[in-house]
Amino acid sequence: MRCPVLVSRADEMARLRDALALPATGHGGVWVVRGEPGVGKSRIAATVLAEAEEAGMAVLAGRAVRSAAPMPMRPLGEALLGWLRTGTVPDDPRLAPYLPALGRLAPQLGTAPGDGGSSVMLVGEGLLRLATAIGGPGVLLVVEDLHWADPETLGVLEYVADNARDVPLVLVTTTRPYDAPAVSELVSALHARQAADVVALEPLGEPEVSAMLAACLDGPVPDGLADWVLRFSAGFPLLVEEVLADLRASGALVEDDDGWRVAAELSATVPPSFARSVETRLGALTPAAREVMEAAALLGTDFDWQVVGAALGLEDRTTSAAIRELRTERLVVADGDGFAIRHALTREAVLATVLPPDRRRLARALAEALEERVGDRDTGAEQALAELFEAAGDAPRAARHWLGAAHEAIARGALTSARDALERAAAQPGAGLDLDIREATVEMHALAGDIPAAVTVGEALVAELAERPGQAGHDERLGRLRLRLARALLAGGRWDEAEATLAQASGDTALVHVLAARLALGRQDADLAVERARTALETVGADRPEVACEAWEVLGSAARGRDVIEAEGAFEEGFRLADRAGLALWRCRHLAALGALDIVQRRPTDERLLAARKAALAAGAIATAARIELDLNMLRTRYFELERAMEAIDNAITMMTRLRLPDLAVAHLVRALTNGLMGKDEEMAADLAVCEEMPHEKGMIAVVVPGHVLGPVALTRGLYEEARQHWEAAVVAARDHPSFPFSTRGLWALLETVLGVSPDGGAAAREEVRTGPQATSPYNRFVLRYADAVALGRAGEREQAERLFADAEWAFPGREPWMEVHARVLVARAAAADGWGQPEQWFRAALDGLVDYGQTEAASACRVAMRDAGIAVPRRAAGSDRVPAHLQRLGVTAREYDVMELVAEGLPNKTIADRLFLSVRTVETHVARLLQRTGASDRGALGAHLAP
Repeated sequence: MRCPVLVSRADEMARLRDALALPATGHGGVWVVRGEPGVGKSRIAATVLAEAEEAGMAVLAGRAVRSAAPMPMRPLGEALLGWLRTGTVPDDPRLAPYLPALGRLAPQLGTAPGDGGSSVMLVGEGLLRLATAIGGPGVLLVVEDLHWADPETLGVLEYVADNARDVPLVLVTTTRPYDAPAVSELVSALHARQAADVVALEPLGEPEVSAMLAACLDGPVPDGLADWVLRFSAGFPLLVEEVLADLRASGALVEDDDGWRVAAELSATVPPSFARSVETRLGALTPAAREVMEAAALLGTDFDWQVVGAALGLEDRTTSAAIRELRTERLVVADGDGFAIRHALTREAVLATVLPPDRRRLARALAEALEERVGDRDTGAEQALAELFEAAGDAPRAARHWLGAAHEAIARGALTSARDALERAAAQPGAGLDLDIREATVEMHALAGDIPAAVTVGEALVAELAERPGQAGHDERLGRLRLRLARALLAGGRWDEAEATLAQASGDTALVHVLAARLALGRQDADLAVERARTALETVGADRPEVACEAWEVLGSAARGRDVIEAEGAFEEGFRLADRAGLALWRCRHLAALGALDIVQRRPTDERLLAARKAALAAGAIATAARIELDLNMLRTRYFELERAMEAIDNAITMMTRLRLPDLAVAHLVRALTNGLMGKDEEMAADLAVCEEMPHEKGMIAVVVPGHVLGPVALTRGLYEEARQHWEAAVVAARDHPSFPFSTRGLWALLETVLGVSPDGGAAAREEVRTGPQATSPYNRFVLRYADAVALGRAGEREQAERLFADAEWAFPGREPWMEVHARVLVARAAAADGWGQPEQWFRAALDGLVDYGQTEAASACRVAMRDAGIAVPRRAAGSDRVPAHLQRLGVTAREYDVMELVAEGLPNKTIADRLFLSVRTVETHVARLLQRTGASDRGALGAHLAP
């Protein structure tokens, strides 16, 4: 699958484009594109050649070839002969004396002189004179694969490099860094005396490989494919294409109506051309070096050369000499103080050449050498030992190390790896580790959030162990297992069963404390949760980062309903600890919690949530990923991206239903809100009914339904009094449940103040929000200042009201959320009635926002309020004044017109989204509507519709 475009290489191409511009000024030079095989040198050369032809330059291109007896100056002859097929040599007296020398390259130009020693210089000068005589935009000479060039060609190029500065000739040549010492020496010398510029090409990184795959597939890249291809291609574009083609040919990657998808487990098949290259290099090695290479391949891409030497019984000097051979053949590279196989495909190609008896013999020798070397000090070698003993046919020792690898993976939160290791351990015959494997399985399922599986396995194992008293270590194992079962019950919200199981657990005091803290949090006893979590932190110190991370998560969760700043500090502490300790699961859980706080903190970003979801799915933490989908839904609804919000919540409900998670009731509440915002009242009511029938936290229905569902839905319809009643009901319920998160209670104070239904003008409401839970929430602070400004304006303190309003109007980082737009409508109503501020300006800005969000009922209510205040209402939708009349007649909105202008500039959707603070999907929707309304054939034709 050939990539249709040149991916990345922006800096390199910029340098070469600057070079192509030089001949127009009468200057030239030499540029050497240097890089390893498959890194993209030929792509760069082809791109430069095509751009030169498009610019009208004369293009000469040749290639050196590998040969035992290379033809002198073959690439230069190929280049000149190819140009002469269509080009004509100018009749220039300054060129004529050098035509015989050029006759060595193209016989039709003349008879070459017999003095071979001087002809190299004469040929070089002839090329310079030819470029001068051709004139025009200049001449490009491309010589590829310089590492295979003959000495005469190198001599000519050296002469050209030393004399091309004032000649309209650009010479671009490609070469490898190691294959020809003479070429490397020449390039280094030319570069040192500033006669040539070296453009070094490095392998592509993950973003560039993703972009290359997207170009090859002409669409979205399936999740996980880019990482896998990068691992086996090491970022070499040629290998990216070959690996991708192999996946397609094998059926692992298929295309259907929905695009490309991974249809089978990804596995590496070495491309035939690459396999032949590796076999050739292996054939050039001494027997000792080849055996070192085979042993290193069994250890992995990164290998310990001392283990290899010990396994093969080699002295260090002999091993060193073998590795030196491997480096010469580019099979091995230095990696810090050690060595590594160049990339995963090289390893696979080497392993394919190892015969089964040799593989078993080498695997056993390596396993025993590695086991003796690491002992009990380095648990990081567990998986390597397991793979080696399995390859050696030693099932019991393989099972023991697979179990060790599973414990390692569980400790760092790599739950997918843990599951795979446990399955490999269970597959080893005669290991006798059934109880240990099942015990680890309980913990793995509990951390992953697969509560039904964890409880099923855990309860069966507890019952089985309870019937076997008297065995050595029985009580300790049973106590430890009950801790694992308690964790699963807590994750499932089964508080009473968890408490009973925890009371019988033993063996890990710190874990008992942290699980007790989680139990208290589940029962909404925040004070007890904080006390037990801090006790756990004091107990473990810095010795148990996984326990400390869980304690910090409890502390952050306990603080979230009271003080978001304190909560953010706790989650950040846990994140930093997990990051330092390499605990993938806890890192993504704390990152998810911080991403959720971004919503509360009025930060319009999903970066942390998306990163956390990706990490959770990679780690196999499905429950965490499902909860992240809930938060993504809330972020989407904040900006009224309702289709994307519904997609996120549907994903969450699907996962939570399968895992029977306690947050499923919350998920139905969130979907009820989404349905309500979309105007689907029946669906909203159905979700609310489902939620009431499910187990849920005490007070959740009473607080969340009016405060987070019905109130916001009433706002979108401009029903402010109805919204006030819903928020009042939520606040009353929240007084009995102060720890429950309720970050929008400040809007109740604003509604009470503006609508003036209470005798005190909302003073009590404002004070309750000011001194109550989550008073530090940025949203509550912002909207409370609005309410205070309204109260001051009503009391005749106009200047103070305007000053406080301006203080609340701090610049929002991005597109303003729709609830903030409604807050401005409310302030504008009060300001118009009380005679302060700039209500007309605020009304118009709010109306523009409501129209932009498509809240037509609320926009109509805003127009009514403007008329009541004596303010002229725009006849057209707010913001449409800048839309030309011919586009207004087609129904183009102000926001669509913004998008249309940027599309006409040739900007991609991602850039447009960033410019307008929209999502990429929203931009795609606007473009689709523009194409439909204008009848344009494609986005490139939209620009023609900007003018009448």
